[in-house]
Amino acid sequence: MSLSGEIGACCVAEVMGTEMFTVTPETAVSSARRLVLETDVHHMLVLDQGTLAGIVCLDDLRFADRDARVGDCMTSPVLCITPDTTLQEAVDIMGANDIDCLPVVTGTFLIGIVTLEALATANLSPGGESMDARGSETRPSTCAACASTHDVAPDALAPPGDLPLCARCRGVLRSNQRC
Repeated sequence: MSLSGEIGACCVAEVMGTEMFTVTPETAVSSARRLVLETDVHHMLVLDQGTLAGIVCLDDLRFADRDARVGDCMTSPVLCITPDTTLQEAVDIMGANDIDCLPVVTGTFLIGIVTLEALATANLSPGGESMDARGSETRPSTCAACASTHDVAPDALAPPGDLPLCARCRGVLRSNQRC
């Protein structure tokens, strides 16, 4: 079995984050934006009376009217996985659904979240590319931010080893960087 095959067979419980940020559908977009900036998280789970009602990401908030409510821009229903889902299965689900995070649940209990970034640190990403023992990509890249395979390259100004981004995400990243 290859290194990437062994990694892909591991469970998401080994790489999932357990620190989750939550908001309600009634949270103002402006407040959610502030929370994103203060915590540097890119995904927040939307809970309605303790039940997972949706998920909202940085781009959802960026493009929403600041006077709107999170419930107006969240994604619902939410695809979820269990802690025993393999990393490769999580990658495949993200790639097939063009998403970059999945909440992890046991029964009705929310126990964590796995992101594309966490999977990239395990040398896995949508589209099946992986790294060889030297850290070189063995297949074409997928954008670490949006999972696109079109015009993907590492940012020329980024340190070596940074995640590959598509032209659109590189542009968004540059436009959002502060002096």
